[in-house]
Amino acid sequence: MSGLFLLLFSFGLTVTGAAVARDTPIYDKAAPLVEREKVFDVGNSFLQAFERLGLGPMLQQIPAHGQGLLMASWTPSTDPSNSPTFVIQHGGGGIGSMHIKMAQDMRREFGANVLILDSHWSRGRRSNVGPDFRKYWRMISATDRAYDLLAAGQWLAEKGIDPKQAYAVGESQGGMVVMRAFTANTSFSEEIKKYFAKGIVLWPACVWWDSDHTRSHPLGPFHSRVIVFTGGRDYGSPVSECLAIKHAARHVHFEEATHAWMLATHGPYKPSEDGNCDAKIEFKNRSIDMCFSASRTEETWRIIREFTQ
Repeated sequence: MSGLFLLLFSFGLTVTGAAVARDTPIYDKAAPLVEREKVFDVGNSFLQAFERLGLGPMLQQIPAHGQGLLMASWTPSTDPSNSPTFVIQHGGGGIGSMHIKMAQDMRREFGANVLILDSHWSRGRRSNVGPDFRKYWRMISATDRAYDLLAAGQWLAEKGIDPKQAYAVGESQGGMVVMRAFTANTSFSEEIKKYFAKGIVLWPACVWWDSDHTRSHPLGPFHSRVIVFTGGRDYGSPVSECLAIKHAARHVHFEEATHAWMLATHGPYKPSEDGNCDAKIEFKNRSIDMCFSASRTEETWRIIREFTQ
């Protein structure tokens, strides 16, 4: 699987399973976890990159709400209980090289514990966009994935991770997942509050349909502090569509930044090239640039440091 394909983390929504009462509001329901018994074959060449680059292996290890195990890469620090913890929620194209680079940055910048959480491979699918969007009878929704995040929080708490230093980080579709998980007065909001102190949202996809393709997920007000980062050249997820930003504790907008300005264009082993726009996606019948920005990546980590202190 090419590194470039793995970077197509775009504008879908993801699935987690949890049985809920019949009178639960439609937006709080989640589908069964396992759509296929067989985990998607990611390919050894990419899976090997996690350990080769100093991260924990990508394994089925987190008990999900419903049934089955979610895949995740868990990399604790040398002092896990006294370190900040970041849980990375991928976008609609699934986990790619960018998420490995993000985890490396988090370890270097913060001395952090890092969990890269999967919501696609665990369900037998490659992604939630493109051909995979059309292949399945339902989308993996933001509410589904909010339950995935909750499962990860519970799993980390059992390992002695301090919830007051645990942060949910979502990019693109994963950013909407974080906003959904941090929306107040849902069936899961009080539980999310137990395991995560704050939410960090990167270039979010703010408009998506529920699993029945008829309803949009309500986002906000938020029960805890959320910071949202957006780019003025993000034409697939334009900031004008993200009405939930008004509920954020802070909104950081980089006018010249594209979608996914942290992306690793040429795979996990090569340094990212500042200003490189080789990675593109097709969305709404147009080609959309995704350009790596070294300065905006550095600035993003600096602001996140302030936000988490």
